[in-house]
Amino acid sequence: MPNQPTLRSLRPCALTCAIALGLIPLASQANTASDKQISFYIYDIPAQPLATALLAFSNQSGLQVSAPSELLADHQAPAIQGQLSVLTVLGMLLEGSGLSWQLSDDDTVIILPQQLIQSDAAGDVRLPTLQVLAEHTSSPYQSSNTLPRSVIEALPAGNGDITSLLKTNPAVQFDNSQQSSRTPGEISPADISINGAQFYQNAFIVDGMNMNNDIDPAQEDTPYRLFAVPGRSQGLALDTDLLEEIEVLDSNVSAEYGGFNGGVVNARTRDPKRELSGSLSYQITRSEWTEYHIDPVEADDVENASSWDDGQPEFEKTTVRGTLEGYLNDDFGLLASFSQKRSEIPLSFYSSHLVDTYGYREEEQTRSIDNYFLKGIWHASDRLTLRGSVAYAPEEAQYFRSNIANSDIYIESGGTQLNLEGVWQGDSLTLTQSLGWNQLEQSRNPDFDDYYAWRTSESKWWGTGNSTLEGEFGDIEQQQSGWQYKLDAAAKPINWLASEHRLRGGLEIGEDEVFYERTSESSTYVTPRETDTCTNSAGQQVDACSMGLTNNGWAGQYMSRRTRYAAGDFSFTTLSWGAWLEDDIQIEQLRIRPGVRIDSDNYMDQTTIAPRFAAEYDLFANGNTLLQAGANRYYGRNIAAWRLQEGRNQLRYNSETRASIDDDWTVGTQAQNQVSFSQLNIAYDDELMLGVVQRWNNLEFGLKYVNRKGRDQVVQVSGETLGEPSTDPTLDDDYTTWANEGKSETDIFTLMVTPLRAYSLWGTSTSGQLALDWTNSKSSAPTYFDDSAGELYFENPYISYQGKFIRYADRPADNFTRPWTARLTTITQVPQANLIWSNFFRYRADYSKVADTGENIDYQGVSVDVWEVQDYGGALTWDMRLAWALDLPKQQEVFVNVDVFNVLNERSAAEVSSNNTVTYETGRQFWLELGYRF
Repeated sequence: MPNQPTLRSLRPCALTCAIALGLIPLASQANTASDKQISFYIYDIPAQPLATALLAFSNQSGLQVSAPSELLADHQAPAIQGQLSVLTVLGMLLEGSGLSWQLSDDDTVIILPQQLIQSDAAGDVRLPTLQVLAEHTSSPYQSSNTLPRSVIEALPAGNGDITSLLKTNPAVQFDNSQQSSRTPGEISPADISINGAQFYQNAFIVDGMNMNNDIDPAQEDTPYRLFAVPGRSQGLALDTDLLEEIEVLDSNVSAEYGGFNGGVVNARTRDPKRELSGSLSYQITRSEWTEYHIDPVEADDVENASSWDDGQPEFEKTTVRGTLEGYLNDDFGLLASFSQKRSEIPLSFYSSHLVDTYGYREEEQTRSIDNYFLKGIWHASDRLTLRGSVAYAPEEAQYFRSNIANSDIYIESGGTQLNLEGVWQGDSLTLTQSLGWNQLEQSRNPDFDDYYAWRTSESKWWGTGNSTLEGEFGDIEQQQSGWQYKLDAAAKPINWLASEHRLRGGLEIGEDEVFYERTSESSTYVTPRETDTCTNSAGQQVDACSMGLTNNGWAGQYMSRRTRYAAGDFSFTTLSWGAWLEDDIQIEQLRIRPGVRIDSDNYMDQTTIAPRFAAEYDLFANGNTLLQAGANRYYGRNIAAWRLQEGRNQLRYNSETRASIDDDWTVGTQAQNQVSFSQLNIAYDDELMLGVVQRWNNLEFGLKYVNRKGRDQVVQVSGETLGEPSTDPTLDDDYTTWANEGKSETDIFTLMVTPLRAYSLWGTSTSGQLALDWTNSKSSAPTYFDDSAGELYFENPYISYQGKFIRYADRPADNFTRPWTARLTTITQVPQANLIWSNFFRYRADYSKVADTGENIDYQGVSVDVWEVQDYGGALTWDMRLAWALDLPKQQEVFVNVDVFNVLNERSAAEVSSNNTVTYETGRQFWLELGYRF
């Protein structure tokens, strides 16, 4: 069956996995061996027991390996590094073991005793039943977890974005409201927190290049703001069909990576397959296939919802995907892919409480995400491989405001990314050079630039009282664009003083330009006056004037007062550089990796030094018991909005007036600046890690403890609070600024249990993983845009909490956290039925969230706020995918994927509001995908 996904377990991957799948064929040998046997891959396999070395070989070559486990016991394999053929590497691994190998028809490497392989080749011996080695091997120092292509294809992914698949990772936490029954029609990727850090402090990387949105990622969700546009941290919403693997690095992270406090989400796009192949599919889900769980108190409001976040009682989401790939000659391959995701969400024009009076008038909101992707690979020689790709991934979300005509607004995000990569395999050094350019957006484009508060009239008839509202607040364009260059060098192992050294280092440099622009003038018009014409004495039509009998008897009306927002822009350019070096040292049973990373930029005008250290000790020298530890520092990201907000309010001109339609508008008073920026310290997290990996009875147990202390986090506060009152006449007395006053501390325990090979039963094969985490976040700094919370956090007053008086900053974290979570993933392959059945079970423990009650109590003569606990029950969800394929002639097939989320239709609370109404997570939901591939 063509393109049948290979069954693999979830497995961590070494840092070199990003280049380990680079296939470089030697055409000159094609007449003497199969392409698979002579294919060259880049290998980095340390000396270790043969069983785990074969697992590493499987990861780095992409080939399945099958062997009776008893044959591999007590055999050791040597270290192997370099770009070598499959034939050469297998010969080196099996040398002196009495074992040999052969390649089956389905490209599985079969390991058996030498004499059995030879006899079978002569047709004398029948091969025994084999157990397939699940492709699992621990990442060095428990630094990462990886989802390979086969798991990406097998898991139910919903909207098909990167973060949707990360629910299986125990270090990843989601927003409490991410799966709300109020918003099932949304398709934008969710924000995530890794190890308790702020959701905008992760590094998103694709093919080695940054794809973070650093314009204003924490800006609140509502699209209706005068100066701002809602954002998120992930710059490109890439469809997972493009990806070869997704790696999450969450502790003991190599010095190769910087620009994060939480973790690194490292995505690698697929290389084209050698044979000509392609696919086309259509996926759909809708409100009729979705069970809603709604608080009875709010049922009517949700049914007649007029705002995107009040409810989405109807929606339809569709995705169309297509791919065509193959090699044009022996050395050059191309992959072209597209996906189009659409969501249509009908809502009420009138607010729900007005529907009985004014009737139900349907308006539609829409969402769209497109991916257009082209990638080429050229095996220029047996030493040099070149890759290039371009991804164009625009997004658009169209909203309207209830009761307001012509208020449609389009939020535009996403953008374009170009990557070039060259890998040179030298005699003593592997060099990887990458050059990238991207342009990302966080903009808004309304139908109307101006906003009007008319009197209700025959021509402005939709008003819900004496006033009729119309329009929006003007265009805002925000973009970041820039280039990056990276050089990574990995030396071949060097033996020195009874130790083996693997030196790696790199340099990177980049430039980013970020700008904010009001592209056109926008006004908010108020105070209508009577008129009997909209033509002035010069015979010209005047602006902000409307004819039609008003509800108080005027023949027409014109606006006599406005607040005007002038066109204008703000921008700056940041030049940054970084360098890193680390040495992975093996001294008998001890492996250590000291490293350091240095970063600098002219935005904050600081140079940071981040030491990294990880250690691993093979307790019994057999790879079965590994003790691990680490101490690391991670410096975070800088957000452009901290600087771009300075000066925005001075585009506003207040109280411009005209006394009649013949008068020109007066020039209003220019508003004062409300925000002041000054350079900040760069937020950092200090990490301590302890861990152990134990292999026993075909299982690997990975237990680790991570302590994170976050410091110098950025919060927004007033100048008065900082003791820095305004002395500048252009700066408002109540101005706000940013300060490094935030801090946090999080303890995370994780346990992962993974089979070392798949289990076979009645002709089926099952792999999986159990993951548990315990999280304790001791403090909760607000996001950088929340000035009211920043004030409280900085002042840090006493509050009453559970009968005790504590400081405000010491209250528990209120989002992106559950005290403990259990996750179980299983993937079962049923070859007889061409079926893959995957399941993801997740239980999130009940927890308490603190909220201000609005009440006060006396403490030491001072009135303090009373905070109460809002209890959330535990949440059990079961998500499932059934993937079935039907073989057709000439290497073709049709396939069907059925995803079921929340199979048991559990009713789980997501949020509790101040009036004690509950927002629940979405109930059972069905997705259907139909496709064809060849």
